[in-house]
Amino acid sequence: PAAVMGEQMGTGVDSASRGGPGAALDRLIPAWVTPNHLTVLRMLGALVMLGLGVSSAPLGWLVAVGLVTGFSDNFDGWLARRRGLTTELGALLDPMADKLLAAVLFVVLWWRGLVEVWLLLLAASTELHAVALPILIGLRRRREGRPIWPPPKVSPNRWGKVKTAWVASAMGFVIMGAAFGWPWLKDFGTWNIGVGAALGFIAMARYFMDWRAGAYV
Repeated sequence: PAAVMGEQMGTGVDSASRGGPGAALDRLIPAWVTPNHLTVLRMLGALVMLGLGVSSAPLGWLVAVGLVTGFSDNFDGWLARRRGLTTELGALLDPMADKLLAAVLFVVLWWRGLVEVWLLLLAASTELHAVALPILIGLRRRREGRPIWPPPKVSPNRWGKVKTAWVASAMGFVIMGAAFGWPWLKDFGTWNIGVGAALGFIAMARYFMDWRAGAYV
């Protein structure tokens, strides 16, 4: 959006004057392109993947779009740090894009029957805190006579970030294995979905421990 671009351009730095191994890549990117543009592009890519996944399109197309979309996950953060364009909007959009991409992969795996449903449900259950925490925080505020709106900001903890990236990568391996006829890669991805679920339960426990300690007021 133009307003966001203007805000970010106003807070940025002259990246062209910065050296380092990323200088050449930085110069290839137009100055008007912001990290938030890349994040929104990742969201659109996820929606394209959803359309391909629930259609009869070959999985190879899904892999191609997924690789580009997944690459932007690291690229937008790099660009934000490189150009000093970190914003609150970017901090909000980035995890939203990650969750959207993960949700799309869940749907595709379920729709195509590539992974057992119980394993997908197990991994999805690690997001229950996203529903439970706002309820618990609202009840605490009401008990203490405080307004329940606006909702608090619950930043992803380290375990949660690792879990999201781990599960998304594992689901990508499953799709790639199915697309290229590599059963070993498909099995590897399936096993790592379970590992990601374990990481998710650790992250969820951490969220509730923080809430119990009085965080997210």
